[in-house]
Amino acid sequence: MNLYGLGASIPGSKRQDIVPKASNGICQNKGAWSCMANEQQLALLKQGVEAWNKWRSLSPGIPPDLRGADLSQEDLGGINLMKASLSGVDLSGVNLMGASLSQADLRGANLSGAYLSKADLSEADLSEVNLSEAYLLEANLSRVNLDGADLHWVYLGKADLSGAIAIGANLSEVDMRGANLIGANLIGADLRGAILIGADLQGADLSGADLGEANLMGARLLKTNFEQANLAGCLIYGISSWGLNLEAANQLNLSVAPPGEGAIAVDNLEVAQFIYFLLNHQKVREVFNSIHSNIVLILGCFQSSDRLVLLEEIRDALRQHDYLPMSVELEKSTTPELKESISTVAGMVKFIIADFTDAPHIPQELLKILQGISEVPVQPLVQVDTTHLAISDDLHEYPWMLPTYQYPSLSQAIADLKEKIIAPAQAKAQELRGGY
Repeated sequence: MNLYGLGASIPGSKRQDIVPKASNGICQNKGAWSCMANEQQLALLKQGVEAWNKWRSLSPGIPPDLRGADLSQEDLGGINLMKASLSGVDLSGVNLMGASLSQADLRGANLSGAYLSKADLSEADLSEVNLSEAYLLEANLSRVNLDGADLHWVYLGKADLSGAIAIGANLSEVDMRGANLIGANLIGADLRGAILIGADLQGADLSGADLGEANLMGARLLKTNFEQANLAGCLIYGISSWGLNLEAANQLNLSVAPPGEGAIAVDNLEVAQFIYFLLNHQKVREVFNSIHSNIVLILGCFQSSDRLVLLEEIRDALRQHDYLPMSVELEKSTTPELKESISTVAGMVKFIIADFTDAPHIPQELLKILQGISEVPVQPLVQVDTTHLAISDDLHEYPWMLPTYQYPSLSQAIADLKEKIIAPAQAKAQELRGGY
């Protein structure tokens, strides 16, 4: 009896009369995704994974054709769908844990909410597939095609996406912590708010991608391409970076500090890693102790909308002078670790702008930091309708402390930024360092 063709019985199957045939490959609708599944194969599938997998092992030459089938909510854990034609199939909410979908054609399929933990999807075609809210812990998606796919709210923790093609894919707010993205093509992908903690992005192409406020903490970035990418607001504490392409990338307000230790933001990813080493390695600090860079430290309490507007205006004005603004939120600066970090950075910046408005509870240790520096000018600011003038007045006995700039309104402070805040600090820096 021919086990690979017509007339073969399926050992262990509930029905001996079902003998799946190879699809004739004919589809009247050339759109392909709306083609009908092979009815005999579909009937066998309904008998369960065990019967299906036995048929696959006995008939390796017959490719499964389940195009357009409705398999939603089925339990297909461990099923062998390798090289199957599954375009347009509805697999929403399906259990596919440990399933083999390697080299399968899943174009336009619906996998929303599917459970694909440890599934093998290597080299599968997932273009325009809906994977929203699917769970793919430790799944193998190496070299898959995800062009135009919707992966919103998908979980890809520790998944293997090496060599994957995801041009323009929607990966916003996706959790990819610990994922392998080596050599992945993510050109133009939407990664806003994505969680990439500990992810390996070595050699990945993220040119033109939007990573606004993504979490890259501890990520490996070796020869990663970020050309024209948006990295604004990313959390980059503990990254490992080398040989990056950051041409025309938006690197504003990158967060260097770990969660819970205050807000320290800089505008350059590679400089951020340098600052991280300075803050966490004593020997590195000693080597660079005498270096005065183009970094300007901005201190203040910027939680209110008015203070945030002023902070952004100060940053923009400093950038126009080719300075690298680094801001620290004073209200959050309560841990000994962050105070030490501020002290370290304060000693190596060009000058400091300190807005004491809305910051009445500045720790005395922070005042000691400002008192303890000798070659870094400090320009205090305060809004005149506040009651916190005494804080900065106490510091004026020190030669590096500039007169407090008192502004009646936010608009006036913005108008005076260059002339009455930045210019005096620049002049004092040159004076203190002998023209340097």
